[in-house]
Amino acid sequence: MTSPDDHGVDPSAPSPDIRIGTPERRAAEFALEVHLSEKRLDAEEFERRVEACQHASNQAELFRIFADLPAPHPAMPSSAVAPTRADQDMDIPPGVVPGCLTLGLGIPVAVVLGFAYGTWWALAVPVAVTVAMTYVEHLRQSSRRPVESSEPDPSD
Repeated sequence: MTSPDDHGVDPSAPSPDIRIGTPERRAAEFALEVHLSEKRLDAEEFERRVEACQHASNQAELFRIFADLPAPHPAMPSSAVAPTRADQDMDIPPGVVPGCLTLGLGIPVAVVLGFAYGTWWALAVPVAVTVAMTYVEHLRQSSRRPVESSEPDPSD
């Protein structure tokens, strides 16, 4: 269980500086409608707060609109977390599916051509295409990866 730190901020809560968009503004307006229907707000206060929601650009501004109101408050999405290296390694590279299709469909066709016309060299075509596709994908992936530093790790 997490507890607020020395400044009264819950460390597990998303950062209030996270920008918001139309879905968050609509959720805030819906929550204000609930407060209006339960007579916590009069029509003038409701309109003022809805206008403030429309002009809000981050979560902190929306939180201030609801500071003196009980639940419901608008639900805010948690901050997006960048995928870890392990998550990226688990993905199937884009070249695997076409490579499997090339081998799976190309080799039977090459065998039929080999029997029918005596062109056994046709077996090399699907293999060569798959190798070429794999190499091109390797080049594309290596150009996207950041260059790793060659400096020694101080923790070693």
